[in-house]
Amino acid sequence: MSVTIKETLYIKPTRPTKHVEIPLSNCDIILPPVYVGPIYFFKNVLKKDDFMNIQKLLASLGDVLNDYYPLAGTLKSAPNGSYIIDCNDRGIQFIIAECSDITINQLEEKNWEHEVIPYGLLESERFATKIDSILCTIQHTTFVDGSVALGFAIHHYIMDGTGLFTFIKNWGLRTRLEPIDPPIHDRSLLKGSGNPSTYVPDEYFLMEPTENFSSNLQKNLKNMPSLTTKIFRFSQDDLKRLRDYYSVGIPNGSWISTNDALVAHFWRTLTRARNIDLNTEVFCSIALNGRERLNPPIPKTYYGNVVFQVCPRMLVSQLINGPPSTVALQVRKAITNMNDSRMRSIIDWIEQQPDKSLITASIVYNGETFGITNVSKFQKYNLIDFGDGIPAKQRRHREFLVDGLYIVQSTENDDGIEAFFSLQTEKLKILEQDPEFKKFIVS
Repeated sequence: MSVTIKETLYIKPTRPTKHVEIPLSNCDIILPPVYVGPIYFFKNVLKKDDFMNIQKLLASLGDVLNDYYPLAGTLKSAPNGSYIIDCNDRGIQFIIAECSDITINQLEEKNWEHEVIPYGLLESERFATKIDSILCTIQHTTFVDGSVALGFAIHHYIMDGTGLFTFIKNWGLRTRLEPIDPPIHDRSLLKGSGNPSTYVPDEYFLMEPTENFSSNLQKNLKNMPSLTTKIFRFSQDDLKRLRDYYSVGIPNGSWISTNDALVAHFWRTLTRARNIDLNTEVFCSIALNGRERLNPPIPKTYYGNVVFQVCPRMLVSQLINGPPSTVALQVRKAITNMNDSRMRSIIDWIEQQPDKSLITASIVYNGETFGITNVSKFQKYNLIDFGDGIPAKQRRHREFLVDGLYIVQSTENDDGIEAFFSLQTEKLKILEQDPEFKKFIVS
């Protein structure tokens, strides 16, 4: 399965925009300097000759960039170790490609498994080792049957999953000549209070001046044993049974969400598969959307980052041998504690650091921790439409490989979830045979 790049374009706003500089917020720079994004597959059911027409998409992309003009800019360094978006209309990179030896039907027949998704549908995940001149890359790949994959790679400093999904949704609206709610560019909504932080976060720490996130992660990946990515599916009934299972023994007045149960289940069974010493304290990292948790709430049309890391901790012995409900309650407690006061204090702590380039999330993918991002609540298939119908499937790129990283997304029918597990191959085989893990998964 080979992908051939035919042409690379740079799409600019169709009208002159504000050539201003927008400092990144304290919530932007605590995200890893990587490029992230999904791949959407659109099936050409009616065999249309102009399906997902490139010229139509390019015209509407230039139109929507009139509102999202910072995406067409570049990053530049700030004296305090942070970064600034230089809104200079450099342009979004748009790649036109073809995959001439496979059809969407063939991917469907193989149940859209991760290993059958062709390489090259999206640029390999890049780690920003320097200021990159491109903040957003989009790839349009046509299959032999006329179906299309749209792959997205956005610099994580610029926006989170909510911001990215809203941008893709709005691009679709503009393609269909429908109005959008313009994005909010004011990143001062997340500025520090100017007061000393009342909380020293253990969710983040300062690297040594000789270190940087990208080199550390690439070094860890280089020394990592073989990794495998696999998709596990949970129906709505599976999720209900899972929550009921992790709710047994919860005292009156307490409760857990379905997501709490899901995180607890992954954390508990994965740690068991890893066979870590029982006296070791381990933690998991949960990406938490802070938009509605902050007071006042951050508007939904704000397209920057409003993500905080939540890190429940437990001894391995308690995690894998104690009642399942204790794990779920620990997750619930950690999420509840990440309230407005704590998030504002983290923002203030970041503000006080003289060299912000040294700030990083505390999670290290070292075979003991794991990170989870759940995008199932806002990545809705029925809201993505460029005029030729909604996607048939959403997938990650093939180079999605970090030991202990999980992304949870909704299914196209919204009848359950799909969890992308990236794990050491040997440990993944053990996890798949864990009776507690298997009992809640779609066969």
